[in-house]
Amino acid sequence: LHAQLEIHQLKTRNLKLLTLQKDLNYVIPHTGRCFENSFAFHQKFWDFKPSQPVTVLFNDFSDIGNGGANVIPFNFITVGIGTLDFTFDILPANERMQWLMSHELTHIVMCDKADRTDRIYRKLLFGKIMPEQENPVTMIYSYLTTPRWYSPRWFHEGIATFMETWLSGGMGRVLGGYDEMVFRTMVKEKSYFYRPVGLESEGTTIDFQVGVNSYLYGTRFFSYLANTYGVEKMKDFCSRTDSSKRFFALQFKKVYKNKLSNEWEKWIAWETENQQKNLAKIKEYPITPFRPLLKFPLGSVSKLCYSRDERKVYAAVNYPKKMAHICSIDIENGHMEKITDIKGPALYLVTNIAYDDSTHTLFISDKNNSWRGLRCVNTLTGHTRRLIKYTRAGDFAFNHKDRGLYATQSRSGRITIVRFLPPYKEWTEIYHLPFGHNLFDLDVSPDGKWLSATMADVNGKQQLILFNIYDLLQGKTDYQVVYEFEDNSASNFTFSSDGTFLIGTSYYSGISNVFRIEIRNKKMEMLSNTETGFFRPCELSKDSLLVLEYRHDGLMPGIIRVKPINDANAVDYLGQMVFKKNPVVESWMLPPPSKVNIDSLSTFDGKYSMIPEMKLAAAYPILQGYKDYVSYGYHFMIADNIFMNSLKMNLSYSPAFNNDTLPDQQKVHFSLDYSYRNFSVAVTHNYSDFYDLFGDNKLSRAGYSVSLSYSTDITQLSPFKYGYSVNAAVYGDLEKLPDYQEIAATEKTMYSTVVSYRMSSLRKSLGGIEPEQGYDWKIYGQGLYVGKQFFPKIFTKLDLGVLLPMKNSAFWLKTAAGEGFAQRDNPFSNFYFGGFGYNYIDTKSGGRQVSRDLWGFPGTGINELGGKNFLRVKAEWNLPPLRFRKLGFLWFYITYARLSIFGSGIGTNLDDATYNTTTYNSGGQLDLELVLFSLLKSTLSAGYSRAYSRDFYLSENKFDTKQEWMITLRLL
Repeated sequence: LHAQLEIHQLKTRNLKLLTLQKDLNYVIPHTGRCFENSFAFHQKFWDFKPSQPVTVLFNDFSDIGNGGANVIPFNFITVGIGTLDFTFDILPANERMQWLMSHELTHIVMCDKADRTDRIYRKLLFGKIMPEQENPVTMIYSYLTTPRWYSPRWFHEGIATFMETWLSGGMGRVLGGYDEMVFRTMVKEKSYFYRPVGLESEGTTIDFQVGVNSYLYGTRFFSYLANTYGVEKMKDFCSRTDSSKRFFALQFKKVYKNKLSNEWEKWIAWETENQQKNLAKIKEYPITPFRPLLKFPLGSVSKLCYSRDERKVYAAVNYPKKMAHICSIDIENGHMEKITDIKGPALYLVTNIAYDDSTHTLFISDKNNSWRGLRCVNTLTGHTRRLIKYTRAGDFAFNHKDRGLYATQSRSGRITIVRFLPPYKEWTEIYHLPFGHNLFDLDVSPDGKWLSATMADVNGKQQLILFNIYDLLQGKTDYQVVYEFEDNSASNFTFSSDGTFLIGTSYYSGISNVFRIEIRNKKMEMLSNTETGFFRPCELSKDSLLVLEYRHDGLMPGIIRVKPINDANAVDYLGQMVFKKNPVVESWMLPPPSKVNIDSLSTFDGKYSMIPEMKLAAAYPILQGYKDYVSYGYHFMIADNIFMNSLKMNLSYSPAFNNDTLPDQQKVHFSLDYSYRNFSVAVTHNYSDFYDLFGDNKLSRAGYSVSLSYSTDITQLSPFKYGYSVNAAVYGDLEKLPDYQEIAATEKTMYSTVVSYRMSSLRKSLGGIEPEQGYDWKIYGQGLYVGKQFFPKIFTKLDLGVLLPMKNSAFWLKTAAGEGFAQRDNPFSNFYFGGFGYNYIDTKSGGRQVSRDLWGFPGTGINELGGKNFLRVKAEWNLPPLRFRKLGFLWFYITYARLSIFGSGIGTNLDDATYNTTTYNSGGQLDLELVLFSLLKSTLSAGYSRAYSRDFYLSENKFDTKQEWMITLRLL
C-alpha cells in the first residue's frame, strides 16, 4: 500500500491535515473547517497553547468510522472516514467530522497542555518522550514531559465524551439512552460497580463491552461531578496549569478536597439512588412480561434471522468462554447449537447477517473491523464459503422475491445501496447517498416491493423511510418518510409478516422499547414497557415477538406478546440534570463549520514530502550494558509527523576503570536504525543493550554490522495475516555468533541473507490476555557466507492453539524444525538452544522475544544444546487468568496472575546416531501483569523447569538432569 501512496497535505497555523487516498480529497476542506471550528473553542476554553500543530491523518482503512489521538512525540489525530456504528444507538448519528474533532481535540488538550515544569523537561529532552522498550528509562522521561497522558482511559474518554456532547448541542452520550440503560440495569440487577482500579484491570477485559466500559464509567462519573459540583470545578480538575498537580488523582484531591476513590463511592451511592427512582417511575405502569429462551445472556448479538418452517432463529453471538460464532436457537425449547465461527467480529454488531430460508443459506460479512467481505453459510452442514473477498458492505437484507441481497456499502466516506444477485460474486451500485447522510437497518418487505431503512442527516434527525425497489433499480431515488423521530432514534425496524407494519425500537421515552408503525396511516404504537431495554424485535406470529433484552452481561433472547400500550413513564437523564445545573453548557455549542473560511486559514495545499518534514523528536541520556560493563550515552530520534520516515541513534561509551579488561576499541558503542516505509537500515558498532545489565543473556556484541531489510504485511485484515521479510547483512570483527552469545566465531567476517515468510490466524475470546486459538507459522531461509564457504539453513516454527472449555484457558502445541546443509563441525552450520532466555529485568518483545521463541529451552544452559538439524515439540497449557479488582493503588496496580504449564522435547543431529542428543523438559511459569501510571504495563514472571537429557555419546539409557529457576520483570 505504501508504494501507492501519494499523501496530500493541507496546512494551517494549527493543523497539518494528511489524506492517504485521492478519493478523499473532496472532503478535505470540510474536515479542515471542522478542525478549526473545534480548535478555536478548545483554545479559548482551556487557555490552550499547543506545543506544535496537530497532524490529522485522514484515511479510509476501515468500513466503520473511528478516531484516535496521541501527543507523544507529536500531536496526532487519526480519523477513519467511514460512517460510525449506530448499533443500539450508542453513538449519535449527527455530522461525524465535527463530532470526532471535538472529541479527539479534547484528548490533545488534556495531554499536550503543560505546566512550567513540563515545559522545562520538554526543553531538556527536546520533546515529549515516547516510552521505548530498548531504552526503558524513557518511562520516567515520558511521565516528566507528558504527565497527564498517564491517566486512566476512563479519565480521557470521560472528559472527551462530556465535551463532545455539549459542543454538539447535546447530541452525544451524556444525553444518551444507552448509557442510562447500562447503569439502570446494573442497579436493577444489583450488579457490581467497578472501582477505578478494577475498571482498568477487569472491567475493560472480561465484560462483553470491553473497552467501551471506559467510556461508560468515565462519562457517567464526569457528568456526576458536573451535576454535583459544577462544570467550573470539573474544568479545574482536568486542566494542566502551573498550579496543578502532576498526577491526576492528586489534582482531583486538590480541587474537590476529597480522595478520588471516596468520591467514586459517593457517585455509586448517588447512581444507585437515582436509578432506583427511575425504576420506580417505570414500574408505575405494568411491565411487559418477558420469557427468556436461554439460561444465560449471549453477550453481543447480531440481527436475528427467524425461520418459520424450522422454528429456529439464527444469529451471531460473542460472549465469554466461547469464540464468536453463528448459532441456531430453537424457539420451542431454547436448544442452542453452534454452526460456525465468526472471524473478525465487530463489538456489538458481531457480524452483518441475512437468511435465505429456501436454500438454508446465511449471508454474513467477515473482517468486520476492517474491509468487509461476503461469505455464505449452509445452516444444515455449517459449511462456509467465501463469495467475495472485499465488498465493504453491511446492513444485509434479503429479498425472497428476486433472491437479491441488499446492503449498504461504505466507501470514501459515503454510503451506497448495493445489490448482490445469484451467484453473489459481484454487486450492482444502486444509489450513492450524499456525504454526511447515514443509512442503516435495511429490510425488505415480504412482497419484495419495498426497502426500508433509517436515514440520519447531518443534524442527527432520523427518519424511517421506504424506497420502492422497482423505482430504485431504475435510478429513481425518491423515498417516502414513514415516520420522523424528533430528537430520538429509530433502530432495527423490520417488516411484519404481512407487510403492514414496521416493528423496531426507539429510546422515545428514554428507554429502548418496542414500537410498531402502520405503514398505511403512519401511526405509531408502543408495544412494550421494560425496565432495561429491548432490541432487534423479530415477529414470530401475529401476537408474539422475539426480542433481545439488555442485561448487564449481555443480551438475552426471549419472547414478549404483541399488545399496544397506552401509557409509560419517561426516565430522567443525568445529562438533563447537568444542563439544569449548568445552563452555560448550552453556550458551548459550536457554530456551523461552514462559518470557517478554510481558504484564508490555509498556508499550504499540496503534496506531503516526508524528508523535509523530518525533525528532532527527542534527545535524552541513556544507560546501556555491554558484556559485563556499563555504558553511558545519548539517544536521538528524528522523524516525520506520521513516522513513515524515522531515524533512531544510540551513542554510548564504557569508561575505563582500574583493572579494566575491556579493549579500548570496544569502549565506544553505536547503533543507528533508519526506516522509510517498508525499508530499514541498521548499523551497529560494538552493539550495547540496556537489558544486558541485568543477567547472563546478552545481546551486546563486539564488532560491527550493517543490514538492509524489507518487510511487508501483504494483508493484516484480522484475524488472517501474512507477509514476508528479506534481510541482508554483513558482520565484521566478530567474537561471538550474532544469534548465539556462547558460541565463538571462527571467522571475523560474515555475510548473511535471511528470507522469511509468516502466516497467522489468531483469535481470543472475551477476557483473554493473549491469543487462545488458531495458528502462527513462520519459515526462514538463511544463507551465510563465511571464510569462502557457504552455509545454507532452513528452519520453521508452527504454533497451534485451541480454546479449552474452561474460560480463557488454552492448549498450545508449539513445534519447530531446522536443517543446516553444511559440515557439522563448523559452528556457522549449527543451531543452538538453551535457557528461559530472560534476564532479571527484560523486555516483552523485540530481538529477545525472537530468541526466546526460537532458541530457548528452559532447564538447560544458554546455547548448551546444538546440532546441524533439530526437531522440537512443546505442549503448553495456559490456565485461566486470575483477575484482581482492588489489588493496588491508582498509580500502581496488578491486573491478573496467570500460570502456564509446559513440557517439551528436542532432538538434535537427527541424521546421525553418533551425534544425536535428545532432551526433555517440564516446568511452569507464573505471570503477574503490573501497571504503572495507567499505561505502563510490565510483567513480573517466575518460572521453574527441569530438563532431562539423553546423550548417545555416553549411553542410550543414561539421563542427565538439570534445573533452572527464573525470575524476571519484563518492561513495556
